Amino acid sequence: MNPTANLLLPELIELLEKRRYRDLREALRGLDPHDVADLLAELDPPQAALAFRILPSDEMADVFSHFDPEVQEQIISELGEERAWRVLEDMNPDDLAALFEDLPSEVARVMMERLSPETRRHTQLIMGYPVESVGRLMSPEYVRIRPEWTVSKALENIRRYGHDAETLNWVFVIDSKHRLADELHIRKLLLADPETKVAELLDGRFIALRVDDDQEEAVRKLNDYDRSALPVVDANGVLLGIVTFDDVADIAEEEATEDIHKLGGVATLDDRYLSTGLVTMLRKRMPWLVVLFLFQTVTISVISAFEAQLEEAVILALFIPLIISTGGNTGTQTASLLIRALALREVRPGLWPKVAARELLTGACLGLGLGVLGFVIVQAIKILGITEGDYAFQVGAAIGCSTLAIVTWAAIVGSSLPLLLERLGVDPAASSAPLIATLMDVSGLLIYFGISILILTGTVL
Repeated sequence: MNPTANLLLPELIELLEKRRYRDLREALRGLDPHDVADLLAELDPPQAALAFRILPSDEMADVFSHFDPEVQEQIISELGEERAWRVLEDMNPDDLAALFEDLPSEVARVMMERLSPETRRHTQLIMGYPVESVGRLMSPEYVRIRPEWTVSKALENIRRYGHDAETLNWVFVIDSKHRLADELHIRKLLLADPETKVAELLDGRFIALRVDDDQEEAVRKLNDYDRSALPVVDANGVLLGIVTFDDVADIAEEEATEDIHKLGGVATLDDRYLSTGLVTMLRKRMPWLVVLFLFQTVTISVISAFEAQLEEAVILALFIPLIISTGGNTGTQTASLLIRALALREVRPGLWPKVAARELLTGACLGLGLGVLGFVIVQAIKILGITEGDYAFQVGAAIGCSTLAIVTWAAIVGSSLPLLLERLGVDPAASSAPLIATLMDVSGLLIYFGISILILTGTVL
């Protein structure tokens, strides 16, 4: 929330309690609808509904669209069916479709029936597309012109019908069958001769989304082409609507949140952190922890298998935490880089040989540096008298070589797993930090003990 708007909250509550509604309306005037929605969401439902009713009627729909779904339900309940219907009628169809998805089915049905035929038709059209498709995001409110018109007529059409459009930066040219012929930036129309035909301004090079595209595709294209809006067409090229940058902003945030949660080994939270109950939080977090807990029992088996060697060379046990954490950290670091690169389409599974070669070199360089550091630490421990023994050089060599091998292996695993999951059609973010760390715990211990036995046999072993 805007800090200035946040300072208004105590004043807002005081004005409500004293029933100074005119002053309340003036206090909210001029604030961004998003800030107004955030302010009202901090109030109790009855107070929020009362403050909402005081807003100018032309601002209600915009403020309402910025509420979280649970707040929207509370406001509808407090307003009553008649007042709520008037607010919904002024909302954009794409916002309405999102609202009806979150409302109880019976409430949504009743509210849908009260909408005007045109609004209901557009909303039902949007709701008919797959949940995560571009069709659910698109708005039918855009400016369209015809190629045979003059620039003068096109601008007249924009002035007449552009008041309710999502954006005026781009206008879309359609043919007689409503197929998208091209798109024009408004600047091009404004600077053209009024008697010029629109067709003379077209070059046929337009960017469009398919109505069945995944919503992430809309996020990527708007970002890649630095656009504020993109047209949406069906399989026949018919223009169905547009998607604007503000439509996909929430989607981008949701996708990023989902990936972050997965990287942490947590199922995506449906509500805000502080709004998530204990039972839900346990259900979201426990499954991964149970799986990883059971998988870690393999680590116990590995250590047990080398129990005799550990008894003969206790110093090896001292370095187990350092060795396995280094492998886990390297693997997690690499996986995070690859998951982000996949999300941005910078790499793809077919580039695995190139990625593996790059990470092999990077991992070897990182491992060499950390291996030398590990060798130096062993020598320092010996000099400081922290441990006793006559084979500090050999032990240091075992630690250094193990670190080199483990870090290199971790870089390869951390880069390969996301690419493999992408190839299998699984979200690469599922290769979470805890999973990578657990894999490296097991494989890292095997590498560590194997190299240590090879180097130290005949000395401390």
